[in-house]
Amino acid sequence: MEESDPSTPSVPVPIDRIVLRQSSVKEYQNCKRLYGWQRLQGLQPVDRRPALAIGTAVHAGLASFFSGTDIVSATFEAVEKFKEEMGPPNLPGEQAMLAQGEELIRRMLPAYNDHWQDKQGLFTPLGIEVEFFVEVGEETGVFIRGRVDNLNSFLGGLWLVDHKTIGRNDPRDRLKYEMDAQPTTYIYGLTKQLTTESLGRGGGNVVIRGLIVDWLIKTKTPQFERERYSRTIDELREWESETIEIGQEILGRFKRVRDGEDWKTVFYKNPEHCFRFGQCAYRDLCVADTPARRASYISRVPDYVDTAQENLNQGRDFDIINNQVKP
Repeated sequence: MEESDPSTPSVPVPIDRIVLRQSSVKEYQNCKRLYGWQRLQGLQPVDRRPALAIGTAVHAGLASFFSGTDIVSATFEAVEKFKEEMGPPNLPGEQAMLAQGEELIRRMLPAYNDHWQDKQGLFTPLGIEVEFFVEVGEETGVFIRGRVDNLNSFLGGLWLVDHKTIGRNDPRDRLKYEMDAQPTTYIYGLTKQLTTESLGRGGGNVVIRGLIVDWLIKTKTPQFERERYSRTIDELREWESETIEIGQEILGRFKRVRDGEDWKTVFYKNPEHCFRFGQCAYRDLCVADTPARRASYISRVPDYVDTAQENLNQGRDFDIINNQVKP
């Protein structure tokens, strides 16, 4: 298997405008080579990642629950989503791993319902999985796209809710969100998206008060916590400037590769990241990029950011309100 040709990757790469998502910005900041494997080479590992699949399944179950489905049916949907994400077992020990994941989901969602129902803390969302797709700043060529779990009316204002599954109840894991870019990204993106929609209808500006992170802690007896994070105008402006800087930097690196520079030099690796959250899924390729090792990866499945990027590459603007290309 020959090395992928960066000029014809399996996913669209930016030309003169770039679409970012919060997670891809973080990947780029952590390790530029990691970003390159995914967004330039279009590679995806095939190994099973139960923690990621559990998080995806719990999100699906909660989305169904907050849309009006009873908790029993929502839990069933979450288990089925977990099975879909993981696929059938084909190696020794995987059956037990899948069974443990299913059992955790069956405990987690009913316990979540009981916990917050007793505390009168179950949200009645104004919107489920609300999306945004906005330009960062004005005429910068840098766009951000994202999806927030819930939009809610809370404490006399609009708040976003993001559900997160974590493995331990450690306050340090939650403290990092005081400065984390994710709440800022969501607040900025939805504020600009909803304000644009409101002004288009003849209304006024929309203000998002902040983000509520809804923690679901995957201990033997599930635990639940909530934290509220808000951002000042100055913090939003700082995020805007930083994101424009990062986006234009990435665009410049893509241009250098198109102009003939070695992509591995341009998207250089950061070995400090290899074991930061367990072993990086691309470490083996960084150690030795051989045909045999590449054969253990598949083409990355395009996501909703890739769809927006392809539209921009083709000179088309995407209307997220109607989920279609603008005429």
